[in-house]
Amino acid sequence: MKRLTYSLLALLFILLMQVGCSSSVLQLRDQPDLYHGKFRQKLADNKELAAKFLACTGQAHDEPLKERPDAGASPEPLSLQTPEGQATSVRPLTAVIETIRKRHPDKEASLAILANVLDDVANDATARIDLDKLTQVIESAGRWQGSLGLDEDQLEQDSSRFARMLLAYNKAYFGDLSFKAHQISAGAGPRGVVKVTSKGFVDRSGNTLLFPGISAEIEVSPANSVRTSATTVDSQRVSADLMRIFLEAFFDAAFRVPAVHGATALRAGSNSQELPYPEFNADHPAISLEGLARVTRDALRAEAAVTSLVGKAVRGGSVFGTQNETLAATLEAAAGVMAKKLIEHEGFCYYQVSEGTPTKAMRDQKDPVPVPVKTGSVTTP
Repeated sequence: MKRLTYSLLALLFILLMQVGCSSSVLQLRDQPDLYHGKFRQKLADNKELAAKFLACTGQAHDEPLKERPDAGASPEPLSLQTPEGQATSVRPLTAVIETIRKRHPDKEASLAILANVLDDVANDATARIDLDKLTQVIESAGRWQGSLGLDEDQLEQDSSRFARMLLAYNKAYFGDLSFKAHQISAGAGPRGVVKVTSKGFVDRSGNTLLFPGISAEIEVSPANSVRTSATTVDSQRVSADLMRIFLEAFFDAAFRVPAVHGATALRAGSNSQELPYPEFNADHPAISLEGLARVTRDALRAEAAVTSLVGKAVRGGSVFGTQNETLAATLEAAAGVMAKKLIEHEGFCYYQVSEGTPTKAMRDQKDPVPVPVKTGSVTTP
């Protein structure tokens, strides 16, 4: 009997050890290709530019750059942590959540977990992804997406930029459908109705995403267009797409990184208290066109790398395995988009301070001609 008891205790100990070892946290600092702190590292030797970078990452891109009062005391190596321990890139997110709290108090907690996940990713002291928390983000997105159809009229009038952008992004993803009367020839009888479909959701970099069950005409040149055929609707593709739409809306509402012409963000409504979403202006660019291309490539690389890392973790027989392909695809998309949006935000800040290009709001207040800033030892990668 004692031998059986000892065997059961030993088995219980092994099980407890296995549970303790199966943490849901993926470390990014151990993955050199995934750790995004390179912008900070490049600025660490220049306290003036480092302080400007910290100020930029702590606010939206259409706001005047606010110098931190402790700028001269910026630590080395450069950290993005606030005195409270929160990464500065999370500040714009918490500002959006505070606005939502006033309009939708029932949904505040569901979005706060998203800021918490990003803090884990963006914070130098952690640099990790918690898949359990990320699953809660997916659940939160599902609740928002489920209410869009019922609350569409209300959301169009909502004072929350995020709610209006989420609605606009969803409508664009589903083709922004409308119908128009059509008559083949005069006197040929009753007019028919034809469907009019947009080319889909266009993110701030110009990439297009369209619900797979819709066929649409896509313009490839001023004189030519191509009609795409509808493809099979499957849960993995759609769930990942809707997760992407949700996060694109949330991060765009918070960071407001300037968008290229034609982006859906530029068509999302604003209220009297808000500036329209900023468009990238080639005449007075927020950063150089070369910098824009580099930020876009870096953001896509980060998305690909993090998507791959999470995909390996949540598929198959690892301790993170979900055994649910739809959930796995959604987790991949969520982690990848978060990484992409963080690089877009911090990358824009890096090029603004290293190239000496003022923000749009600063140009509106001062001379429109950019004034170069001495970059010291900082070089553009």
